[in-house]
Amino acid sequence: MRVRIITIGSEGDVRPYAAFGAALRSAGHHVRVITHPSFETLIRGQQLDFAPVAGDPRQMEDNRRLRDLHDNGRSAMKWWRTFNEVDAPLMRRRLSDCWEACSDADVVVVSILPYLFGHMIARKLDIPLVRAFYFPVSPTRAYPVQSLPRGFSLGGRFNLATYDIQRQLLWTVARPWVAGACREVLGITDTPWREPFGNLDTERQLLLYAYSPSVSPPAPDWGDWIHVTGYWFLDRRADWTPPPELTGFLDSGPPPVYIGGFGSMTNREPAELARIVLRALADTGHRGIVLKGWGGLHASELPSTVFPIEWVPFDWLFPRVAAAVHHGGAGTTAASLRAGVPTVVIPFFLDQFFWGKRVFELGVGPSPILRKNLEADRLAAALRAAPAMKQRAAAIGERIRAENGVACAVDRFQNHFKQKVEHAASCD
Repeated sequence: MRVRIITIGSEGDVRPYAAFGAALRSAGHHVRVITHPSFETLIRGQQLDFAPVAGDPRQMEDNRRLRDLHDNGRSAMKWWRTFNEVDAPLMRRRLSDCWEACSDADVVVVSILPYLFGHMIARKLDIPLVRAFYFPVSPTRAYPVQSLPRGFSLGGRFNLATYDIQRQLLWTVARPWVAGACREVLGITDTPWREPFGNLDTERQLLLYAYSPSVSPPAPDWGDWIHVTGYWFLDRRADWTPPPELTGFLDSGPPPVYIGGFGSMTNREPAELARIVLRALADTGHRGIVLKGWGGLHASELPSTVFPIEWVPFDWLFPRVAAAVHHGGAGTTAASLRAGVPTVVIPFFLDQFFWGKRVFELGVGPSPILRKNLEADRLAAALRAAPAMKQRAAAIGERIRAENGVACAVDRFQNHFKQKVEHAASCD
């Protein structure tokens, strides 16, 4: 099959789909990944076809209006509305890029951010759409939408209704630019007023969740077209070697705390964040490894107990740290959980709040700290609490390492379409 995968966002939004694409290619499919030009080397390194989509993810991360919403912990709805306003000028270009790259597709696989692109293109081509998401959004009677407090329940029927309401609200915000872009690029003129996403479940279109069932089990009433496969890890290249300065730092004392993934993304006062983190490390006696630029400080301004890094593969680094402090993105959370280390989440938006709650509920990290509430005393308290969670974190890590999410996803993908072919043949 000619499989076309659309994914946009940061590296954490792209790496899992490169892993899935590589496994599909090994299974005999022709795979093209459509994503930002900055990830071309990553995609081609997996021997996959690559097609660019307009936009640089860093431009979105650096936009002040979105950063303000992140910093103030505003709702997903307000973030979605602002995102559409900020990113709308790029939408037509992105849809055009995706359409050109997918015009020969047998099936479109789409991640959650460009979901609308994939949906409309699959509709135009009259081909299957495979949703491949990294956090749960499927309706269930068991609990309401994730924007409501975990453990809060309205009862089965009303829990289910919250998903319809949320989908319709999001669609209402997005529909104006979707309608214009689809008309201009795809020639589709009948964009529905009613949200179209529920139809995919009615049609039993495949949905793959790229996270571990040990971390977030599937809801009991999900259909058999929905699969929680396990994480899709893309590990470091076999020839990668760590900088000797880093290994020297690690060998010179007790395991440090990793801190990164949120400084350059949202903070209006990066130097303030740096002071908070450095004070928390000093107050707890921890050494630290931090991403360069996260707090606006140069290496010369850091104490000898803190080591700055440009980038290091998490599958190498995280097993060597005492704890990981980060924004709670799906990819970084997956890496810290797999390593079996306590995780401190400082979420900003969307799925980061969900993963922060799951880390806490699993007992592998303290309660998440909202960015607007981040203070040195709070972070120090979280770091002091982390060692007591080491045993539970190690147990979760062992279970995750025993899974093979990519292989499971490919198996579900192939079985799904095999059954479709067999069903079509039986109807002839």
